[in-house]
Amino acid sequence: MSNILEVKTKDEKLIRLTEKQWLHIKQRHPEMATKVGDIEDTIANPAVRIQHSDETTKFYKFIKDEKKYIMVAVKILNGDGFVITAYKTRRL
Repeated sequence: MSNILEVKTKDEKLIRLTEKQWLHIKQRHPEMATKVGDIEDTIANPAVRIQHSDETTKFYKFIKDEKKYIMVAVKILNGDGFVITAYKTRRL
């Protein structure tokens, strides 16, 4: 399975978005279907980054004209990072 995108976080961790997860995002969150670039930018330049204890990190970027955040959830296991999901939300 190939990757839709690969992007590095500010701390140089490589995160990938696989075709399988991209299909999941488009099916569950159709508003994200044209937002691959926004997902990439949210990971590379987040406004807020929240680290959870289960190896999950959530990246947020505010979209002013929509008054919403894009949230990208990422799991990093043994240095291997991948996008779990991404969607728009009004709150952190």
